[in-house]
Formats: sequence, structure tokens, C-alpha cells
Amino acid sequence: MIHALSNGFYRFCEWVMRLAYLNLLWIGFSLAGAVVFGLAPATAAMFAVTRQWVMGNTDIPVFQTFFQTFKKEWAKSSVLGLILSSIALLLYVDFNIAAVYFHDQPAVFSIFISLFIIYAIILLYTFPIDVHFEMKRIEVLKYSFMIGFSRPLITFLMIFSALGMALLTLFHVTFLLFFSGSALSLILTKLAFRAFRSIDGRHKDKQAAFTRMK
Repeated sequence: MIHALSNGFYRFCEWVMRLAYLNLLWIGFSLAGAVVFGLAPATAAMFAVTRQWVMGNTDIPVFQTFFQTFKKEWAKSSVLGLILSSIALLLYVDFNIAAVYFHDQPAVFSIFISLFIIYAIILLYTFPIDVHFEMKRIEVLKYSFMIGFSRPLITFLMIFSALGMALLTLFHVTFLLFFSGSALSLILTKLAFRAFRSIDGRHKDKQAAFTRMK
């Protein structure tokens, strides 16, 4: 009993250290790229590490895996980040314009709420798909949309996890610094893998793109 408890506590501490280290790498490389040029590649590198963990490769060299992915995926991830940022900015500007000129038309705001939900779903799946499959940028966004809406339960759990993580970061700066990105990345990767396996199992003959796994 005591041996089992000590092993469990050791594993817990080990995972805390792993997540904290990965989160610091994510923040550090994002800042090194002045956020604009570093956030998307650092996020892709973070998901590449959690992908290996979810696949059972928990003993990988974290820094080496992170840095190699950061260099290899820098251009592609930067473009994806630019596309996602541009869409977010466009939605934000259009929403503010609509708030001024169409504030008395609920239908307009319903459209924007739907667009924000679609954007959020694509955003949640983009990096898990990007690091798991060999796809072009547009394909990544397309499959993020398709998988997100074809697996509503998993998507709901992803949204719930993201909101919960955002709330936790408000409680203490320690959580923000050490677990905000890495813990969420691990959860999203695990959930995304469920969606991948489900789709891959049902549509092996039709989904050729899913055979090009990295």
C-alpha cells in the first residue's frame, strides 16, 4: 500500500516537472520570437512533445524534440498562426463595427456568435492535426473544421477544458507560468487522438490523408 502510494506520488511529481519544463520552453521560445514570430512555432513544438507523451514515449528528450520541431515547423506554423491571427482580428473588427451599426439586430449577433464558435473549434484542432499529420496549411484548417464538427462530444470536452484552464490561470500566476500551455496541450492532444482513432477506424479507405502520419 505504502509502496503504491509512493510510486503514485513519484509519478505525479514527475509529470508536474515535465509539464512545468515544457511550459517554460513554450513561453521562452514565444518571447524569443517576439511572440509574433515565436508563438505559433513554439505552440507547434509544444504539441509535438505532448503528442509523443500521449503515444507512450514519455522518456523522449524534451528540449531536443521541442527545438527540432520549432526549427522544422517554423515556416508552416508561422503561416498558420498568421492566418488564425488575421481571422481573429477580422472577426474582432467586424464585431465592433456590428455593435455600433447593428446593435438592435439580434440576428447579426447570432451570426457572429456562430462564427466565433467555428473559429474556436478550428483553433483547438489546428495544432494537434498539424503535428500529427503531413498536411498542407489549408488541409490542416479544413480537417480541423471537419473533425471538430463530426465529433461534437470530443469538441465539447476540448472547449470545456480550454475554458477551465483559462479560469485556473486567473487564480495564481504560478499556474500561468508553469502549466497554462503544457497542461492544456496534453489534454487537447489526448482528446484529439480519440477523434483521430475514431475517424481512422471508420474511414480507412476513404480518408487517405490520415495515412500520412508524421
